[in-house]
Amino acid sequence: MAKICLCLTGPTIEKNLQALDRYRSLVDLAELRVDFLDPQERFRIRSFPEQAGIPTILSVRRRHDGGRFDQGEGVRLVILAKGLAFAESDPRKNFAYVDIENDLQIPAIQEAARIFGTRVIRSRYCLDGTPTDLENVWQSVSSSPFEIPKLAVNTRSIHDTERLFRFFGSMDNEQERIVVGMGEYGLCTRVLCDLTGSMFGYASAMGSGLEPSAPGQIDPDALRSVYCFGEAGPDWNLYGILGGIPVLGSLSPRIHSAGFSAAGIKARYLPFPADDLDSFMRLAELLEVRGFSITAPFKEKILPRLSRRSPEVDAIGACNTAVRTERGWDGYNTDAHGFRKAVLQFMGARDLKGIRACIVGAGGAARSVAYVLLELGAEACVINRGITRAKRLAETYGLPWAGMTERAVDIIERYNDLIIQTTSVGMEGGPPGDPLEWYQFTGKEALFETIYNPQETALLRRARESGCRVTNGRSMLMAQAAAQFSLFTGKEYPESASLS
Repeated sequence: MAKICLCLTGPTIEKNLQALDRYRSLVDLAELRVDFLDPQERFRIRSFPEQAGIPTILSVRRRHDGGRFDQGEGVRLVILAKGLAFAESDPRKNFAYVDIENDLQIPAIQEAARIFGTRVIRSRYCLDGTPTDLENVWQSVSSSPFEIPKLAVNTRSIHDTERLFRFFGSMDNEQERIVVGMGEYGLCTRVLCDLTGSMFGYASAMGSGLEPSAPGQIDPDALRSVYCFGEAGPDWNLYGILGGIPVLGSLSPRIHSAGFSAAGIKARYLPFPADDLDSFMRLAELLEVRGFSITAPFKEKILPRLSRRSPEVDAIGACNTAVRTERGWDGYNTDAHGFRKAVLQFMGARDLKGIRACIVGAGGAARSVAYVLLELGAEACVINRGITRAKRLAETYGLPWAGMTERAVDIIERYNDLIIQTTSVGMEGGPPGDPLEWYQFTGKEALFETIYNPQETALLRRARESGCRVTNGRSMLMAQAAAQFSLFTGKEYPESASLS
């Protein structure tokens, strides 16, 4: 079973110990990143393992390997020697591991580590993506039977992540190794250590104010409570959410994980940021993903991959839920259900007859919104920055439309009882700004924004300050996620599920 290693990047020994105390009950070992320490603190490291009270890795990472150390190899060797010197007979008082790069071959340090029971982690850091000669690179760090090989790759794409799982997933899990996919696309490698065979999953003490030691690290609490690290076994099912980089800020993992836990279902749910649908679909097959939620920009791109579409998917032209079946992937649209429930609650009505609404955006979410608005009896229009997409959506339902031109100002003033903002502008991880910065609210409009992270965007705040009724997309998210949960599991979302 993989262990959680807490990376300590504080400037002082004291701050690192404080961070460790906060997470002690959640982690199995710690890595002291000496390259983050203030210079005067670097020669106080020898007593750290005893102070920490848990197994500790000694690391002095060079800048060109993604670390902070740039004082030269001579000084670095002195620090490493200092950390390993005067070994105690009680191994708990010594560093349990020392991380040494594969190009640093210093027999004296390696022999000292061996004699005193400190395991050498032989590491390679590939900051430019997954190497094309992955097998040769791995052989360069795994040649010694006495050392633990480690490969950390800065994933530049979902294809990089797929290659890591495919390469290491085929290996014998009895072989000791550490595998890390750094960066946005590699988050799943940090969670699914059981599928790469990695001994450790590295976590960050962000909750204690320490910065991550590498891009993509997760807080130990999230690893345990949201991603079930250390709990999930081979009989657990895997689900996730497919989207662009903003899915890393999605609440869906918390929602579904809480539901699985409350319902007693052995399953976990991860975000899968992707830049290429083909690579993700191959990865989903490789990891035996049982189902996944779908968000921008893949709600329409996924359609040709579906073996069966629900009537809503065919009517709307967008899919936000895929479920694995014997025939392939079945596609559903729960956005429509979520928006229908949320907008009626927001408007305090049983239908939207007499309401003139403006849809901002023309993507998958906008298609679901248009479908529901007309179903509920509203009159609607479409405005969007991209004219082609605006025209295509509007013509599907016979709606007036405009690009972000002077015509948009005229049209929105005639359809402003309810404004529904469906683009990713202002979303955490999405394009910054206010998609309607040119529109002056009168205070009579109702604004529904499908974004929920952050809770209040610049647009929502401006509308609220103008006296408008406003809501974000949280209620829509919860309603559509509950419907997805039922499609994934065949059970109702438990009322007892807690997102805390």
